[in-house]
Amino acid sequence: MTIHEALARANQQLMSKIDDAMTKEVFKEVQDEETATIYAEVYKVYTPRIYRRRGEYGGLGDPYNIEIQGGAAVGGRMAVINVTDPNPGGCTSDAVVTTGKNLPELVEYGHGYKFYSYDFPKRGAAFMGPRPFTAKTIENLKKSRAHVSALKAGLKRQGINVK
Repeated sequence: MTIHEALARANQQLMSKIDDAMTKEVFKEVQDEETATIYAEVYKVYTPRIYRRRGEYGGLGDPYNIEIQGGAAVGGRMAVINVTDPNPGGCTSDAVVTTGKNLPELVEYGHGYKFYSYDFPKRGAAFMGPRPFTAKTIENLKKSRAHVSALKAGLKRQGINVK
């Protein structure tokens, strides 16, 4: 085996361990931070009167709705997405349900983003404006560096000596 082949094999093994740590420890940290941020940036902004929030059971803040796109980290990269659908049965009237829209984008960017609109009658209400939970999650992780600590922990779990 040549040095080049040995280095390529070692790199491949290391990347596999990085992907594993990202899929497990790092994703869990990002998922926890996004869930907490949704409560702070979305749920605490106002109390809805037209619909019932699903909260931690099927709603925007449900950790099961926060997933790794494609199911796992690949090549040291992963994209975390919120896949929450609009609340079809939680509105006081079927005429005001926000259907056929990307709910996380609508909440993140507000009324009018990509032509999405809320079906609720009150223009200018708190729920109509952007509530950037994804941007705030990223900001919080940059400040805390919890994702970096999680990566180190995941690599240590697999026997990699990390400083």
